[in-house]
Amino acid sequence: MLVDKLLVNIFLVFVPLLVYSALSDHRHMKHAPLLMGGVLGVSSVLCITFAYIWYGLYWDLRYVPLILSVLYFGPKAGLLNITVMVLVRIYVGPESIQVGLLSMILCYLGPFLVRKRFMQIKGMFLRVGINMLMSIWASMVMLIILLIHSWANGKLDKDEIELIKIIFGFGVIQFLSVGASSFWMEFSLEREEMRRKIRQAERINTLGELAASMAHEVRNPLTVIKGFLQMVQSGLEGKNRRYIALALAEVDRAERIISDYLNLSRPKIGKTELMDLSGMVQQIVLLLKPMATKQGVRLYTELRNEIYVHTDRNQLLQALVHVTRNAIEAAEDGGRVYITLAIQEEKACLNIRDNGKGMSQEHLERVGTLFFSTKEVGTGLGTAVSFRIIEAMDGSIRYESEPGVGTEVTILLPLAQESLLAAEG
Repeated sequence: MLVDKLLVNIFLVFVPLLVYSALSDHRHMKHAPLLMGGVLGVSSVLCITFAYIWYGLYWDLRYVPLILSVLYFGPKAGLLNITVMVLVRIYVGPESIQVGLLSMILCYLGPFLVRKRFMQIKGMFLRVGINMLMSIWASMVMLIILLIHSWANGKLDKDEIELIKIIFGFGVIQFLSVGASSFWMEFSLEREEMRRKIRQAERINTLGELAASMAHEVRNPLTVIKGFLQMVQSGLEGKNRRYIALALAEVDRAERIISDYLNLSRPKIGKTELMDLSGMVQQIVLLLKPMATKQGVRLYTELRNEIYVHTDRNQLLQALVHVTRNAIEAAEDGGRVYITLAIQEEKACLNIRDNGKGMSQEHLERVGTLFFSTKEVGTGLGTAVSFRIIEAMDGSIRYESEPGVGTEVTILLPLAQESLLAAEG
């Protein structure tokens, strides 16, 4: 009878996962913690409704949605989930209510304490593993509370063998349910991320092609203007010559902007060379330190040596300078920027983190697109070009941010063979 009830519970656990998959295309709804906390709370309530009652206790899978709500949607979602469960549990019956409340609170605290570490992990199997560890935690809590409850009521010696069988079977089913549901969630998140990248690539390609066609048309008259200004400059003296020099400088700046638009369409990776990434980061820090000092921002570095990449030095330097400058500008007066370089997933991993104002989820999804910038004066061109340069080097760039906390940029680049050998040796 217990197995039959738990199979019904398994079906009820997967219902909110289907709801999440249906809502995943709605940008404003998929990340709402209260919405998903409520949906998962309904799942937990239905599990309690179809629970197997034995030893005066309710045997069900209510903690599977609770674990998912805390780990994937945050403490607020979990708190809403557990609040709904407590109210329904009180309504269903007063039997062993103290035991039930204690069990719910302890099962909430486990995922709550590991949630921060869970969000930092990127590997699917490690995240699923943490979910399953939380299942074991919930089973241990229930086992200990059950044994204490049974001992207090004098039932432990009477049905000890039967009790052990029930506990083992319940624990296995709960363990497998958490594993299967977390795999479902991970696949849903991976599919969602893939769709986001496809949409972003389509937008950048469309805008890049448009920008490139316009840039070609603008570059031709600029070239003519620059040529005539240079001819006029050779025959002038005094203030007029300085004015022409200023005009030529502005023409050069316009040409650099046009080159950025062309890079946005199709970054040209020129001559590649073996380079020490640690040395380049040190060069960037030295280059931008005066700017940081002027703004009252302190730079902290933690760089691992002998990390080599084989790529276009100038293009990579352009991308990294832009990302680092953005971090300094976001940190503002009295802020801090942390730059770390290490090897992660057999790739060079450059992490740039600031403690600035951060970005909302809506802004975060638009980072790297043309004409989007959090600055008062900005087009987002530099960030879009940086994305394209890193991707052209078979690398990846990822932004994570939280309002009031700051922004973290992670850049992964393929290692040169020397770095691979050093990592293994």
